Amino acid sequence: MTVFYIVIAVLVLLFGIFSYLNAANWNVLHVLSLFLTFGAAFAYLVIASAVLKTETSWKKLAEQREKELAQATMQVEMLQYGRAINPMSGHVETAAKPVDSIVGAEAELKRAMYDRGRVWRNVSRGAINGKQINLILPPIQTSNAANPPAGGAVAPPAPAPGQRSLAPDDIVYAFGQMDYPNDPSIAVPAFFIGEFVVRTVQDNNVTVEPTTKLDGAQQSVLNIQTPWMLYDKMPVDEHKLFADMGNDEVAALIIGAASRTGGLTDTMVNQLVTDIQRTGQDAQADDPQLAVLSMVTFQQDHEVPVDAQVATSGITQEFEPATGLAAAEYLKQGAPTKFSKGDQVVLLTSREPGKSLVDQGIVTVDKQIYVRPLSDFVIQFHAFKTRVEDLRDMKYTLEQDIKMLTDSETIAKDVVAYRTQEKQKLQDDKQKVVYEQEQIAVYKDKLLKYLTETLQLNSQLYRTNQALVEELQRASDAILRKLGQEELDKADPDSLTLAL
Repeated sequence: MTVFYIVIAVLVLLFGIFSYLNAANWNVLHVLSLFLTFGAAFAYLVIASAVLKTETSWKKLAEQREKELAQATMQVEMLQYGRAINPMSGHVETAAKPVDSIVGAEAELKRAMYDRGRVWRNVSRGAINGKQINLILPPIQTSNAANPPAGGAVAPPAPAPGQRSLAPDDIVYAFGQMDYPNDPSIAVPAFFIGEFVVRTVQDNNVTVEPTTKLDGAQQSVLNIQTPWMLYDKMPVDEHKLFADMGNDEVAALIIGAASRTGGLTDTMVNQLVTDIQRTGQDAQADDPQLAVLSMVTFQQDHEVPVDAQVATSGITQEFEPATGLAAAEYLKQGAPTKFSKGDQVVLLTSREPGKSLVDQGIVTVDKQIYVRPLSDFVIQFHAFKTRVEDLRDMKYTLEQDIKMLTDSETIAKDVVAYRTQEKQKLQDDKQKVVYEQEQIAVYKDKLLKYLTETLQLNSQLYRTNQALVEELQRASDAILRKLGQEELDKADPDSLTLAL
C-alpha cells in the first residue's frame, strides 16, 4: 500500500507541474477539462484497485470454501459410511473405529441389541403360589402420540392393547432392578434372581416358574421389595465392557456389585478385579494357558473363513459347535475375513488354528499378553445348579448315614447316661463326705481359736490378779507399819524401858 500511495503522490505532483506549465497557453475550459479528466482517472484507478482487491479476496474465499466443502463432504461420507476419498490426496481413508460411522454404529447397536435380547423393565412381583410366581408387566408405552413424525408422515400402527412379545414356554432371566448411579433415569440390573419359564400370559399378568429349585439366596431375594428386570438372554461377558474404564472405576464397579449380591468372599472379588485390570498386560509365567494370548503380526496376506458351508434351514444353533463358524443366516458375513501383511491381531497360538499359523510362518508372535477368560453365564448357571443338586443328593445320603450313626450313638448315650448317673451319685456322696470333712475342719478351727482366746484371757486375768495381790500386799504392809508406829508413839517411855 505504501508504493501505491507514493505513485499517487507522484502523479498528483506531475499533474500540478504540468498544469502550471501549460496554464499560460490553455484557457479555463482546457484546465477544467484536464482537472476533471485526471480526477476521473484517479477515481477509476482507486475503484479498479478496490474491485481487483475484492475479486482476489473473494476468489481466495471461494477456493477456501470449495476446499472446506470438499472436506465437509468427505467428513459426512466418513460419518455415514466409515470411508471416503480424500479430495486433497485422492486416497481412500477409513474411520479409526467402526463405531465412528453411522453404518458402523448402527451395526454395533444391532449387535449389542442382539446380544442383549429383549428386556422388560419395571416388572412388579405379585403373589407367590407354590412354585408359580405372578409378575405384573408395566403398560405398553408408545412414543407415536408424544412424538408425531415430522413432515406429515404416517406413524406406524401401535400394538394392540394387551399384546405382548412374551409367550408361554419362553425362558427369561430375572434380575433385581436399580437406578444407574451416574444417571438415575436409566434402569440397570442390580443382582441375579434366577432362570424362569413363562407359563401363562394374560394382558399385563405373567406367571412364571423357576426352571430349577431356588436356593436359599434366591428365596431371600424374592422378598426384596424392588422391581424386576426380565431378559430373554443371559447377559454376555465381553472385554470391551471394561476397556475404557480405569482401574479405580473397575474396582468400584465390581466391589459395588459384589456388595449387592453377597456370597462372594473378598478373595474372589479381589481376584476378579485383578483379572479385569490385567487384561491386555504382559502375561506371567504362572498364568493359565487359556488366559495367555499372543500379539501377532501377519507376514503375508491371509483369509479366514467365518461362515459355515451348510444349509441352515431348521438349525437353531448360531454357531457350529465343532468349528465355531457362523451357522445362522443373520450371522453370516458372506465372505472370508481378510488380513493384510503387517496387520496385528491377538489370538491363541497354543492351540489350533493359531498354532498352525505360527508353524507355517504366516504370523510371527510379537509378545504374549494376559486376557481374562470370558464366562458363559448360562452354562455356568446350569453347571452350578447341577452341582447344587449333586451336593443335595450327597447331603441326603450323608444325612441317612448320620441318622444311623445317631441311632447307634443314642443307644451308647443311654448306657453312658446310666453309668454317668451312677458316677454322679458317687460323686455326690464324695462331695457330701468332703463337705462334712470341711465343716469338721472349720468347727475344729473355731474351737482352737476359742481355746486360744480363752487361754489368752486367763493369762491376762492371772497377770491382773497378781498385780492386784502385789498392790494389796504393799498396801497391807504400809498399813501395818503405820499402825505399829502409832502404837509406839502412844506407849509410856518407862514401860518401854522396862520392857527393854
